[in-house]
Amino acid sequence: MWDKVIIIFLQFLSGSIMYSYLIAKLLNIDLRKVRDGNPGAYNLWISTNWKIGLIGALLDYFKGIYPLLWFVRYKDIKDKWLITVSALAGIFGHVFSPFMGGKGGKGVAVSFGAWTVVTGLEGPLFLGLSMFIFNLAKMHGATPEEDALKVLYGFLCLIPYVVYKVFTGHLYILLLYLGNFGIIAYSHRNELLKVFANS
Repeated sequence: MWDKVIIIFLQFLSGSIMYSYLIAKLLNIDLRKVRDGNPGAYNLWISTNWKIGLIGALLDYFKGIYPLLWFVRYKDIKDKWLITVSALAGIFGHVFSPFMGGKGGKGVAVSFGAWTVVTGLEGPLFLGLSMFIFNLAKMHGATPEEDALKVLYGFLCLIPYVVYKVFTGHLYILLLYLGNFGIIAYSHRNELLKVFANS
């Protein structure tokens, strides 16, 4: 029992470390004062350059993977429900980081990492392709509201994949999807409310 709690806690702790915010602080930039105040990789990208922003995005992605993947590979963890809950804990830690007073990032990059651990490249490819297609409409200068819609559409396009996985016996994918979608919707709630209020 305690070993499961430790795995979940460590993944939560990993997700809680705000790498993009820390990188920005080293450059005397407070991401909480940039654009929508999101202390994540996208605002790091905007406030610096694509190289530094990419570093932040990759760190967010990999913290969604580790240390969970280490337990899966080297401790032979096979319980898909434990892996799924742990992956969600990493996303939760990023969005509600205790190091940021419970106000973390939007959780997009770390979500890709979580889906990678649980599904391999299947989930991230479906999600990434969906977001990329919607991103083609406006590659530059997108507003926070447009970014929120892009993420929302990406997760909605993931539904057929989730349904397929559930009907082929992978019920834990539904937990990952619902949990991740709930956290993502919450982290983008202000932007989505503005969109729906103006529609």
